[in-house]
Amino acid sequence: MSQLESFRAAGRTLFSFGLVQGAEGNLSTFDGEMLVITRTGAELHALQPDDLIEGRLAGPLPGASSDVGVHRERYVADGPGAIAHAHPTGSVPEGAPESGRHGVYVHAASLDDAVREAVRLARVQQVVKG
Repeated sequence: MSQLESFRAAGRTLFSFGLVQGAEGNLSTFDGEMLVITRTGAELHALQPDDLIEGRLAGPLPGASSDVGVHRERYVADGPGAIAHAHPTGSVPEGAPESGRHGVYVHAASLDDAVREAVRLARVQQVVKG
């Protein structure tokens, strides 16, 4: 599976479970050298080739998600892998939330694993609230 296909599958899964809507959330991968992250305003359920921004962990990433700082911090702390940032119901405060202070961020070995864990966490949250 190509990198774009992997990002598309992850985005469609988050969208299909209602964990992102419109341009909410973001996805990234880091292999130890290169960071790939979704562009600000990208709709995860319909990603296009120009919706992926690639660069180094440190340095400019013009157009990258506004949450790129959170992704970088997680990769520094947790190492290479992938991050899925989703917005399960009730995880985003009203108003304009601070970057990195809303939703859920899941770091895992792959995008598939990160998305699977985000879905699991959202289900647990629904059971606890329900």
